[in-house]
Amino acid sequence: MTDKYKSFFSYSIDVLKKHLILVFSVTAIVLILVGVLTFGVMKPKYTSTTQLLVNQKLSKDQLAVQAQQAQSDIQRVYTYKDIITSPVIQKTVKKELKQEPGAKNSKLSVQSQQNSQVFSVSATTNNPYTSSDVANETAKVFQRKVKNMMDINSVIVVSKATPKMKPTSPQYVLNMVLGLVFGFILGISIAIFREENDKIVSDIDYLNTTLGLNNLGIITEIDEKDMDNNKRKNSSRSSEHRRRV
Repeated sequence: MTDKYKSFFSYSIDVLKKHLILVFSVTAIVLILVGVLTFGVMKPKYTSTTQLLVNQKLSKDQLAVQAQQAQSDIQRVYTYKDIITSPVIQKTVKKELKQEPGAKNSKLSVQSQQNSQVFSVSATTNNPYTSSDVANETAKVFQRKVKNMMDINSVIVVSKATPKMKPTSPQYVLNMVLGLVFGFILGISIAIFREENDKIVSDIDYLNTTLGLNNLGIITEIDEKDMDNNKRKNSSRSSEHRRRV
């Protein structure tokens, strides 16, 4: 660690000690806001996944180049992704599941593994059962329609989607940890900003070293109560003096 970073680290520690209440207050406020958003505002999302395997038709001549055909099938997975997420498939799925709560607002994603003809279709909604129904219905509609759209031999459902009771979002622990870190950083930043813009002379060393000014004297702060007492004393003395005269 260089001297520059050591100096900054030491400065940050000093600022933290000086503005400890401010830093912890900002951190607590941010953490509370994140908690309210995470647990009160954000609705839990559930994701279910089904896996599909697509086979191409092979003629007798193509059997000799079956290895190349398998590689071609892998490349075609990207085409299947576009077909599954297209309105041709999705309109039919939503029509079939129009009675399902939240099916119309479902989010669909398609993932494939490298060098594999198997790909996954994942549906995300506010209900775990709706998510699994959307994923399975999408696979069913794709099975039925893709054969007419492409030269496909068969579409096999490797595994059906099942309801997952554990929500995939929001990620409660991660959100709270991020809120804690962000709140602490924000608190430190505000404390450093206040420290840098604080021009109050707290001691003679600050006046001489930081501002480069000379100390001409110290004026003690007089409390208003003390001033009133002094006025009354002076007034009583003046009255007594006049009586003597």
